[in-house]
Amino acid sequence: MHEFSIAQTIVQAVLAELKKVQPSRLVRARIVAGGLHQLVSANLTFAYKVLTKETPAAGSRLSIRRVPITAECRQCHWRGKIRGALFVCGRCKAGDIEITGGRELYLDSIEVESASLRD
Repeated sequence: MHEFSIAQTIVQAVLAELKKVQPSRLVRARIVAGGLHQLVSANLTFAYKVLTKETPAAGSRLSIRRVPITAECRQCHWRGKIRGALFVCGRCKAGDIEITGGRELYLDSIEVESASLRD
């Protein structure tokens, strides 16, 4: 379950951002995750919830935007999404492809609530 170590990194980044803005509370953290990471959303969300307990991020939600695995064929120059477990060209079925997308994994944004909005 590599989601736990990824969640640790996300929580560290979230807490660093919270120190900068000092909101009254964190509502949501949004991440972008490429398909190559093969993250299980339920596992990542659970780990995030456990790791944020008793921190300024406690009670916040984690939103995950998925980015598909994309590639370009070096043989026929097809570009598109990789579907299934075999990384082959979608047109000529060659295995000589370059992965062009799906490696992403970063904290995209945080949604906070300020004290003035709660009063």
